[in-house]
Amino acid sequence: MTVHQVASAGQATLLLRPELRPLLQYLMQEARSAGEVARELKVPLARASYLLRKLQRGEIAVVERVEARSGRPVKRYRVFPTWFIPYEVTAAETLESFWAAQLVPRMNEVAGFAARQLQEHHPIWGFWLSQGEVYSNLEVGNRRGPARDLLEGDEPLMLTIAALRLAEPQARILKRRLLALLTEASTWDTGSATEYTLSLILVRGSVE
Repeated sequence: MTVHQVASAGQATLLLRPELRPLLQYLMQEARSAGEVARELKVPLARASYLLRKLQRGEIAVVERVEARSGRPVKRYRVFPTWFIPYEVTAAETLESFWAAQLVPRMNEVAGFAARQLQEHHPIWGFWLSQGEVYSNLEVGNRRGPARDLLEGDEPLMLTIAALRLAEPQARILKRRLLALLTEASTWDTGSATEYTLSLILVRGSVE
């Protein structure tokens, strides 16, 4: 079993805050100073120091070492790299709300990215609702029609929710292929290139 820390209720509150995820990831990699955190997260030094002290008080971050620099001590903070956060120590009333608290902020951010990318092509958009074979179709578009040329063409933008009727072996194949493609794409990663977000969710059930 992986060596890990088990979070308390107070620690869970901090560990599950989506806006703290970049900071936690940065501190899990190696010990960092407040100045390094400020530069990495592009926040004022006072804000970086406040967040580090907050994580330290919550016993999430520890001061791994203190270095002398220009005649003053510089603390370097580290966060243990693996945590288990039991559902029962969170503030969520249900497992559904537990998931939603993590997914909804990220999906809202993704929606903002999509809106800005769409507006690069046309300032005003709407939705086209039409009859489908099984479920109705809701497609983004402008007054000329659905934006299929944009969303199904070479523009690196996809806004798709698909309802599929699959036997379980087929659903398993679909999952394996999607994950394999994502793994392959991760090898193309170039540090100086444009950042993209890909969200993959496959669940049993239909969203109408």
